[in-house]
Amino acid sequence: MDTPRAGSNIAIYIGVILAFGVAVPFAKGLGFLDPLLLSAYACLGIVFAGPAAAHAFEKRPASAIQAIWWVLKAVLFGEAIALAMLACGVGTVFLRNRAAFFPPDLESLAYSALLGLTASLALASLAGWTVLQFSGGAARMVLRVVFLALLVLFYLRGRWLPQIYFTGTLYCLALSGVFFLLMKRRLS
Repeated sequence: MDTPRAGSNIAIYIGVILAFGVAVPFAKGLGFLDPLLLSAYACLGIVFAGPAAAHAFEKRPASAIQAIWWVLKAVLFGEAIALAMLACGVGTVFLRNRAAFFPPDLESLAYSALLGLTASLALASLAGWTVLQFSGGAARMVLRVVFLALLVLFYLRGRWLPQIYFTGTLYCLALSGVFFLLMKRRLS
């Protein structure tokens, strides 16, 4: 990776963290601590993990172990950005409203973070398999369709998000397992 591109990517990620981790929570105030919004923030790692995995798989992995490692690195990258936005958001609300700050529900936040982690794992493994099976362009198209479907689902049924942590986590783990097996088969 050349240096100017890496530098511009870092600037973009910092801008995203500042926009969604500082500006939006500052504007929302205590409304930012709505469990639905916090759940959505905890699941934002999928926006970064899937494309990162697709980019990594443009160069074919040498083994299934390397493919799993690339998926895990993409997931950690996506989750780090999501957690940075979430932490900055809660910190911004705290600093803005010190006199009337009510901490978020940590139990539901932990469950939503687990759902976000497993969803990132599912999308990163889907992206990796799609690149191996078809192409990078196909993986980007699949991710766009999935993101659009999730956005529509969130718009229409967003209030369900805090209620489906357990089921969603299990589905995401199952999908991850399927895509890991498909990747292993493709690399054999």
